[in-house]
Amino acid sequence: MQLVVEPTDWAILSNLLRRAEQEGWRIAFRGDGIEITSPRAGGGVLALPAALLRHARAEGWHVCRKPCAMALRHPAVRQAVHLRLGSPDGT
Repeated sequence: MQLVVEPTDWAILSNLLRRAEQEGWRIAFRGDGIEITSPRAGGGVLALPAALLRHARAEGWHVCRKPCAMALRHPAVRQAVHLRLGSPDGT
């Protein structure tokens, strides 16, 4: 018996990351997944990713809302994608 690792559809993931980068979001690869943050957020300001989320939902991504963050999941992508709405230092 062999362990089957679900493949990731890299085209879907890279399309989302390219779109985020075009809109000015920062992308960081972490041990537990990929984190997208806004360089404009800071001092208690939330950056709202309306255009990015519209695009993500149209591509089949599911969005789970959390306080000051969102988790994006796609059935064809193994990596977790976290969208942080506050500043990168967590404020």
